[in-house]
Amino acid sequence: MAILWGVIIWIFDPVQVRGQLPNIIPNPGFEKISGVPEKWFYTGKDFDLVFEDWKSPTAASPDVYHEQIHVPAYWKERGFDDISPFRGKSKIGITMYGCNQGKLHCREYITVTLLDSLVIGQEYYLSMWVAPMLKGIQIDEMQVAFDIKPTTAIDDRLLELKPFYNLPMKLQKDWQRIEIRFFAETEATCLTIGNFKNDLSTHVIKSTTDLTQAFAYYYIDELSMFKIPPILHREVITPYDSGTLAAQEVLLKDIYFDFDQIKLLPNSYLELNKLLKLLTEMPKMRINLTGHTDRIGTYEYNIRLSKRRAQAVADFLARHYIDPSRINVRGMGFERPVATNENEQGRKQNRRVVFEIRK
Repeated sequence: MAILWGVIIWIFDPVQVRGQLPNIIPNPGFEKISGVPEKWFYTGKDFDLVFEDWKSPTAASPDVYHEQIHVPAYWKERGFDDISPFRGKSKIGITMYGCNQGKLHCREYITVTLLDSLVIGQEYYLSMWVAPMLKGIQIDEMQVAFDIKPTTAIDDRLLELKPFYNLPMKLQKDWQRIEIRFFAETEATCLTIGNFKNDLSTHVIKSTTDLTQAFAYYYIDELSMFKIPPILHREVITPYDSGTLAAQEVLLKDIYFDFDQIKLLPNSYLELNKLLKLLTEMPKMRINLTGHTDRIGTYEYNIRLSKRRAQAVADFLARHYIDPSRINVRGMGFERPVATNENEQGRKQNRRVVFEIRK
């Protein structure tokens, strides 16, 4: 924390904060194991036997490296287990690239239920230590995704989760820490780690003829995730009442954009979750989303700005599995003011996004 001209400013230092705030990832170093498989890891069920918290969401087989688990000589010769855990006695290994090279289980993932569900609009810090199999290909990023319920698949498919966040990785020969900061969009409870992009969309940063393995395989260890101050209180999402929904238009009350911008600010997420909840519970409902502006600027510019802001709301809904075909987006610019444009208070009321239920 620092004081500048009488104003308290929080200077975020993850090293300083780590340990002061609770880590909401259980078993972050994979040290607590509850069982040992009878053989090496060939299916997701083999992985699931080892932990009470971490699971494989698909039939693919992440690997667990621990002093109680023997790595067969065949796999050691191919390069598996070629680096010690970053800390402690355990680490995880997953394949993240190689489908086009015919790699069996070319996408592997690990998922866990967080110790505390995300608080909408709260900023979080997430980090983990990763290292590549040195005989394999290296890629430039992995992804993490958050969801309200655990993701599962009966086969070893590529998971197409959304929204996800990219964690950039550098060319490396040892452990490196990768990290992100993000604002929680929903009250997600589950974290999934892996590569959610296909091979064509994945950027390879090391691919030479002397490699013995034509796939990307990474070890993971020591995860950390905690809230970045200021700490927000959890707010209850109150549903729309029938009288509100019967109105011709429903105002999305707390939707915020920076001046002349279309990116939604984090304090918009609570109201957006209210609309998301409605559309999730009413899967046949279709809506019109309409953006409005104040009278500053030209007619053509405000038409574009208002539509792009309404589209930002539609994009949020689509990121959380609402079919875009259920949403019609339009911009009205400053054609339909609800207040005066002669002062800022009135202009603020005119800058709005509303929805109406399509009959």
